[in-house]
Parts: sequence; C-alpha cells; structure tokens
Amino acid sequence: MDSEHTLPYDTVIEIYDDEQIYNVLAVTEFKPQNAVYIGTRKLKSKRVKNSIITCLRSLGLNTKCFFYSTDMLSLESVIAELTHILSLFDNCLIDLTGGSEVALVAVGMLAREKNIPLLRYDRYERCYRDIYNCPIAEDMKSDPHFNVPSLLALAGGVMKEHGHVSLDTLDNETEADIFRVWEIFKRRHRTWHRLVAFLQQAVKRQSDAGGDELDYISVPSVIYSGDKLVNCDIQLMRELAEAGIIQDFTEKGGTLGFRFKSHLMRSCLIDTGICLELYVFAETLRSGCYDDVKLSVVVDWDGDLSQRINTINEIDVMLTRCQIPVFISCKSGTPNVVALNEIKTLAKQFGQTNGRPVLVTMADVRGRDEYLTQRAEDMGITIIDRGDLVNDRLNKRLLAASKL
Repeated sequence: MDSEHTLPYDTVIEIYDDEQIYNVLAVTEFKPQNAVYIGTRKLKSKRVKNSIITCLRSLGLNTKCFFYSTDMLSLESVIAELTHILSLFDNCLIDLTGGSEVALVAVGMLAREKNIPLLRYDRYERCYRDIYNCPIAEDMKSDPHFNVPSLLALAGGVMKEHGHVSLDTLDNETEADIFRVWEIFKRRHRTWHRLVAFLQQAVKRQSDAGGDELDYISVPSVIYSGDKLVNCDIQLMRELAEAGIIQDFTEKGGTLGFRFKSHLMRSCLIDTGICLELYVFAETLRSGCYDDVKLSVVVDWDGDLSQRINTINEIDVMLTRCQIPVFISCKSGTPNVVALNEIKTLAKQFGQTNGRPVLVTMADVRGRDEYLTQRAEDMGITIIDRGDLVNDRLNKRLLAASKL
C-alpha cells in the first residue's frame, strides 16, 4: 500500500457513505495522520467504527480515526458540525467521493468561505479530480489495492480461519503437485467421485485401526461401505502413482498398497470438490494478476469472534483486484439455483456493489442448461464451466469479471 503521493495536509475529512469503500479510498491513498468522518447516527455504532478502523489496520495504516454524527438532512446541522470539525482539524482537505446531497451542499458553502481543498475519486478513470483548491489531486492516477481481510472487515465481517483446506502460499513442489492432479482430474472427472468414495473408505479403515494419515495403506480393491460395494479405479490409481501423487503403489492379487504423498494430496483425493478449488487457487496465484488470493475462507458475518453464536460461511476461493473483491464458488458437479443464491448473497454482503460473484464448475452449463445460464446472467453471476477450464480460459474469464 505504499503511495508515491505526499499529502501536504495531516487530516482527510470524509463524508460517510453507506457504500463503505468510498470511506477509505482517499485515506488508503494519502495515508493522513487523521481521518475524520461525519455522518448520521450510524457513526455512533461500534460495529461501523470498527469496520473502518480494522480495514485500515489490515492494510498496515495507523491513521487515527474520529467520528462525528449529526442530522445529515439538515443543512444547518451539517454546516454547524463541519464548522466544529474544522476548528479542531484546520490543516485538512475534504473528500467528496461519497456522501449525501445535503452534505455536499454544506461542504461547498464552507469550502468557498474558508478556502478548503476539495477532491473526489473518479473510479472509472481511476484518478482523483481537483474539485476546488486542491491542485495535488488534478488527474492524479490512483489504483487503490486491498487484501481479502481488509475488504471483509470493511463490510463488518472477519476472516475467522481457513475451512477444509488451509493453504496461504505455494512452494514449487506443491504447485506442481496441484497441477499434476488437475490434469488427471480434468480428463477423468466424470468417474473421479468413485475413486474418492473408495479412498474415503480406505482412509476410514486406516483411521479405525489407529494409523497415521500418511502411513502405508493396504486394502482390498473392493471395500464394503455399509451394504454397498465400493470398487477402486485401478487405472486412475496408476495414473496418480505415475504422477507421484500416490506413492509406493502396489497390486498383489486383490490387495492394493499405497501411501499419500502429502496431507494436502490426501485431502484432495478424499474430497470430491477440493481438486477444483486447489486448481483455481493455484492458477490465480500463479497468474500474478490479483492483489490477494485466499483459499477456503471462513468468514464471520458479525466481525466479533468472541460471540458464542455467530453466523459463518465458507467461501471456496476469494480474490481481490484493486478495490474489487471476487467471490468464487467451486462445484465439481452440476450446480443448481441454490448455489447461485449462495454466492450472490455472499458477494452482496461482503462486497456491496463492488462484489463479483463467480461460479466455477466442471459441468457443461453454458452450452446445455439455458435456464441456469440465464438465471446467472440476470443475477450478475459469472459462470466459468468445463469448456472454459479445459481450454485454459479461467484467468481470462476472471479478469473480465473483476473489471472496474
């Protein structure tokens, strides 16, 4: 978040806006000593204050934040409160990126009277505009960059932990393993679930016997799961062994022996959906096109981890590109309307108008399910399906989805 722009003022005054991103753009760009917010009685809310402060701290900023509330529909009240603020913070400028019409009128009147610098961020041209007496802002280019925790915090949430897969970075070997599995999964995804079912039972047997997760496993090639038989796809196991994902693989009569290369590969092979999630994570991380990439994000809606009962959700993959958060749901099978509603809700809750919902699936949706495709389009959801994935169009489609 290092900025090339030095601000000759120690305070930025923000007109509070319900679209939270507008409340922090100038502060993250100029890094003033103080950020002063004026708005409705919402600014008395501890949650609203904490969302802004936590966002700034997540970006490494130590700006002091001050909050003032008044009747924002009364011109006299707004002018009186702004006059009080200006008496306390005289070396300042006012950011007009957000705020109500009444507030903007009040600011305009005071700016002319007191010669206060005014600027505004033009999000489409990605630059600041000198509204009045603020030459440092004249067409100043700005691409504000945010990470996942900061944007979740700004929406009042918090990244609690990783979910079923905990992975923040990739070393060369892990990245290579993910792409090796992906190439096999891409070819064999229609029968992948059968191998997963077999390996789940093999792992259960090992666990019941008190074995370690990476211990050598020896099981029959056909296992009973309740009253059902689960067969091993021997050819698929051989392909995984050739790729080095399954190690020490042996076939003797009706018994198979093997071990998983790593805990991550074990998770990938005993959960049908993880392979696709890992690929999306690794591919977007490798592209270098995004400011932040997080896998299996468990988000708390209330932003308070001390509560006994909280509302939480898991986002398969979350990206940020400048000020745009992208929320990705991965489905190895055919998605339904419920899946669309889920990712749309999360994008709206934690991304507001900037949130971009994306559904990635191994199913041929866009060519075969006109109803779901149209529903997604109407809801503003980008669908990336099998055709995109097998033709390496994942990043192209995600970059298009995350345009400002």
